[in-house]
Amino acid sequence: MNAEKYGKKRRQVSFRISELAETRLRQNAALFELPPSEYAKAVLYRDLGVFGEPLDRRRRSFQRRRRAEEKDLETFSEAEE
Repeated sequence: MNAEKYGKKRRQVSFRISELAETRLRQNAALFELPPSEYAKAVLYRDLGVFGEPLDRRRRSFQRRRRAEEKDLETFSEAEE
């Protein structure tokens, strides 16, 4: 059932990086307005030549949209006062 709902099964990969690598990762990710993890995944996919695989952004985009809506509501409430 999950395969039908979410597509191909995914694997999780983790690794450690140096402080310099983290700094550069954050700077480059900011240029593309992506979180560092999504930027790292995009670069990995590019280097592996796996262009047809979509970046998995379902959970994060929902959370961002929800936070943005909450922030808009707070701003609107403050403007009314």
